[in-house]
Amino acid sequence: MPTKARRLLIILMGLVIVSTLHFSTRTDGATVHAWHIFFRKLYFIPIVASAVWFGISGAFITAFTAISVYSIHMWLNWPSAHMERMNQIGEMGSFLILAAVSGVLVTLENRYREKADRIQREAEREKIGTAVAALTETLGARDTETLDHSKRVAGLAKGFASFLEFPAEELHDIYLAGVLHDIGKIGIRDDVLLKPDTLTDEERHKIMKHPEIAEHILAPIGFEKVVRYIAAHHENMDGSGYPKGVSGDQIPAAGRVLAITDIYDALRSGRSYKGPMSESTVRQIMTEMAGKKLDKNLLNKFWGYIDSSGYTAPLEPG
Repeated sequence: MPTKARRLLIILMGLVIVSTLHFSTRTDGATVHAWHIFFRKLYFIPIVASAVWFGISGAFITAFTAISVYSIHMWLNWPSAHMERMNQIGEMGSFLILAAVSGVLVTLENRYREKADRIQREAEREKIGTAVAALTETLGARDTETLDHSKRVAGLAKGFASFLEFPAEELHDIYLAGVLHDIGKIGIRDDVLLKPDTLTDEERHKIMKHPEIAEHILAPIGFEKVVRYIAAHHENMDGSGYPKGVSGDQIPAAGRVLAITDIYDALRSGRSYKGPMSESTVRQIMTEMAGKKLDKNLLNKFWGYIDSSGYTAPLEPG
């Protein structure tokens, strides 16, 4: 599809070419006069092209431009016969009629296409919602703590991203990433995933595989952005994270948001193997992570979001 500037140039060139052909064709014989009339009809092409590319307003602008140029030709070659004059005036009127008809048809087509796209997006959202519900329930059947944590992280991440003025469409993807960020733990054995004691190095290594497992689970469904955000939520700013060891701006902003909210909720809420930490302790621990594990600038804004939103951790220390 040509750019807007190129489209304008094509339409302008079309008007110039048609005008040149029409103006330069003689009318002193039946055959050449027929060509003269034929070339005049070619003004329809840039008018219709303008309707397709710029809508009804573009079609009318082009039609009025064609009429203006054609009027010069009429003034220079004003026909002596009354019927011929009326024919040429009617021809100019046909430019406006064509602009109106083509513009309306294009407008109706665009509305139909937008409606079809909206229906398709709604169907996709419904499909995604069904898939998310099924996956989260599957995880919840094995580990209710992880499921509850995921739901809290999703709400917290979406709220923080909204506070940062992320686009609305990205808020939806961030929420899904929050709900599903630990879905890869479905692929971890119960004796490792639900172990109440400290994990061994080997067991910790298995747990660290869950972002990659999540990618294998979600990629076939088409969650491209969601997969990318989930894959990034254990990456560290200094490159020491996993699974790819990327750093800094190589980590998507949504992934950095997810990392902050994930750690915050994990520290603030209680688990079967640990109690919840106080807000002051959590802030101290996460501040020490700034610039290493977490994005320092985003973390400072996160505290502003927590303070301004009045967010309350699910489980307060006893």
